[in-house]
Amino acid sequence: MNIRDLKVAIISDAPVVRVTTDEGIDGVGAGETFKPYLKPLVEFYRDMIVGKDPTDVERVMLGIRRLGSFKPWGTAVSMIEMALWDIAGKSANLPVYKLLGGKVRDRVQVYNGNVRYKRAGEEPEHFAADMQKMKDHSYNFSIIKQPVSFHGGMHNREGFYY
Repeated sequence: MNIRDLKVAIISDAPVVRVTTDEGIDGVGAGETFKPYLKPLVEFYRDMIVGKDPTDVERVMLGIRRLGSFKPWGTAVSMIEMALWDIAGKSANLPVYKLLGGKVRDRVQVYNGNVRYKRAGEEPEHFAADMQKMKDHSYNFSIIKQPVSFHGGMHNREGFYY
């Protein structure tokens, strides 16, 4: 089996990659939402993977991972890897988790990395109020990822250096 093509579509501002094979098995991988600008970054890798065996996931990834070790390139590379694992799972008629070592737990701790509220400001008390809203969310998050510093807008404040 060989990779025939790589295509990227933007669906609701999220990039989605489809890797096709000469045997008719397609794999799909998705990137972070609100990042339509990733499309050309993913397409950059097309010629580097066409013709390779998609079930040799690590071998294909060794050829492109070194070019995508930081944002936003890392997301582009991860999308392709997800699509390759999707193909490998379909060709083996197994769920991907089985290919990656099998089930190891019945429950997974989930964190909030995407549910956001509009903060009233950038002071510590505003972040604290935002955190409380997330703790009170019906999803019952036990870990919360909060954008602070550069990603939280503090870089726009006078006296902030990076």
